[in-house]
Amino acid sequence: MATQTRERQQIIKAINDLKLKVTPSDVAAKTGLPILHVTSELNRIATDTNAHLQVSDQGDIAYKFNPNIEAAYMAQGFRRIMDRIGSKTLSILFFLVRISFGIMLIVSLIVVSVLIVFFFIIISQRGGSNDSHGDGLFGGHGGGFHFSFFDYLILRDLMYWGTASAYRSRYRLDEPTVRRPDQGNFLFNVFSFLFGDGNPNQNLEERKWAMVAKVIQNSGGVVTAEQLAPYTGADPNDEDAVLPVLTRFDGRPEVTDRGNIVYAFPSLTVTTLDSELSSLPSYLNEWKWKFSNVDDGGLVPVYILGGLNFFGSFFLLFTAMNPYVYTEMGRQMTNPMHGFLPLIIVLLTYGALFLVVPAVRYLIQTNLNVKIENRNEKRARNAALLQAPPDQLLQKLAEAQTMKMDRRILTDDNAIYDTRKDDMDQKYKDDLEKRFDATP
Repeated sequence: MATQTRERQQIIKAINDLKLKVTPSDVAAKTGLPILHVTSELNRIATDTNAHLQVSDQGDIAYKFNPNIEAAYMAQGFRRIMDRIGSKTLSILFFLVRISFGIMLIVSLIVVSVLIVFFFIIISQRGGSNDSHGDGLFGGHGGGFHFSFFDYLILRDLMYWGTASAYRSRYRLDEPTVRRPDQGNFLFNVFSFLFGDGNPNQNLEERKWAMVAKVIQNSGGVVTAEQLAPYTGADPNDEDAVLPVLTRFDGRPEVTDRGNIVYAFPSLTVTTLDSELSSLPSYLNEWKWKFSNVDDGGLVPVYILGGLNFFGSFFLLFTAMNPYVYTEMGRQMTNPMHGFLPLIIVLLTYGALFLVVPAVRYLIQTNLNVKIENRNEKRARNAALLQAPPDQLLQKLAEAQTMKMDRRILTDDNAIYDTRKDDMDQKYKDDLEKRFDATP
């Protein structure tokens, strides 16, 4: 049901793009959907929206829709309204999921920071000694950890680095005020860092079939397997690979006088567009996966916070592993950080996964991009074959060219039947009367 709804929306969009007057072949070429399926859907949409039909003197049919086609179609039932509500709900849920990972990172970093500050307070109160014995929180006699190694001013500068930098850049008069380009929303950038931004070739099938249909139309409805190969990716010599195209666009194979096989698609020669041939790329190019669509500037804060979260959690694990510590007097006491060990393990696991998931994704995408590049090179070779065809292929293409069919353009002038008009006003009545008068 979801697939049917999506395809129907594609067809409605194509109808609007084609100025509300279409033939099945126009819509098939625009969307890449099977022509028989397009015809069936056009009939349903035309019924739901009170569209009109036009029939040419050659028996070709065009559909003429009202300007408010989408509104009329969406008003047909409660089910479509519920579909829209469901779509909005899913969008909201997906939005919440996207921002949740950024929120989790911020919360995790706050908890890590609080625990680190708590650890420093413990050291300053119980183990911050500079005596010659070197006793400390973790040391027994002679090699302890001394808080004097840390500087509160340095710690303060690290904690307030962002605000201090903003203050200086705002109020210094000897520097121009430069507004950095918007790097996007931090919460969305976190999701992009972890999971990327989706498959860049999600509509690859639609693109492929739309290009195949346009190639057929540009070639006058008759093509060879070699002409389709740059878009299907099949072997140019594999005639069997054309079968899905025949099924999708109601084509048929034909044998030329010299025994070559060409493929004719009469249904794709009917159009309402009185225009030049469509421009097409020489082959279907698949887009490579990108690690993230966010630029490097937008990901820098994610790198920094992710690294701080991981190394901070690792530092806390080191401080909490030993259940006992020693005071300056050499007495053993319970390590207060040890009670946070389960929480610290959770924080470290999250911090590690935050870095591991993107790394694994990067490796997978690298492998996928190698395969995409190989497929693109194969289709490019198929296209290059048409640029400098050998003699046998050149002869085959010439035969296909001689068999091409004329475009049948449906206009208001050559339409002999229109469902908007009364039966007595149809042009086919005049044609019948002329033929009757001409009969001896």
